[in-house]
Amino acid sequence: LALAVIIFQAMLGMWTVTLLLKPIVVMGHLLGGMTTFGLLAYAALRFAGVASADERMADLRRLVAIAIVLLFCQIALGGWTSANYAALACGYGPGSFPQCLGQWAPPTDFREGFVLWRGIGVNYEGGVLDMAARSAIQIVHRLGALVVFCYLGWLALKLVRRGLRLCGIAIALALVSQVLLGISNVYFGLPLGIATAHNGVAALLLFTLLAALARTQRGNNH
Repeated sequence: LALAVIIFQAMLGMWTVTLLLKPIVVMGHLLGGMTTFGLLAYAALRFAGVASADERMADLRRLVAIAIVLLFCQIALGGWTSANYAALACGYGPGSFPQCLGQWAPPTDFREGFVLWRGIGVNYEGGVLDMAARSAIQIVHRLGALVVFCYLGWLALKLVRRGLRLCGIAIALALVSQVLLGISNVYFGLPLGIATAHNGVAALLLFTLLAALARTQRGNNH
């Protein structure tokens, strides 16, 4: 599966250039990278013997899997935000967070903001959406971050209480770091270092959840 994703990832890299930075392809390229990382990381965790001695943690498995799906959706939203040049759609500095353009309800166009396919031959460098559509994308990304923060925060606390203290603390630390980096991106005007760290910590957060998933799986003693 990892090999198939890597091959498809190479094709997405080609299409990113030939289709002139089409947002759906750029977002897919990010998700392909995260999927590759996730598959290899999980395989490495399992080969390293990260597991549970029995099935006592089996009931947590579904909760962790839900967290991974939510995080993956949020990463997709982040990719869509980046691909449509909507990271600074709410401005930067004072008034950019938690408000958007200094307003709690700025003009938005959700329908236009989430059109996945716009045809061939359009150069998407710099973005083609108006400010209302970009603001809609940025707001959805923020709402997604709130959902992920609440669920993963609750899951981290539950893992700590069930004895998976290290996993829970790691998830909580990565989660808080990611939220602070996201806010910093907006407030400071998307500096390259913070933007890069925001992407890297997303991968780290995915890794902490995969480690938690491995810890709910029963090890193979044979």
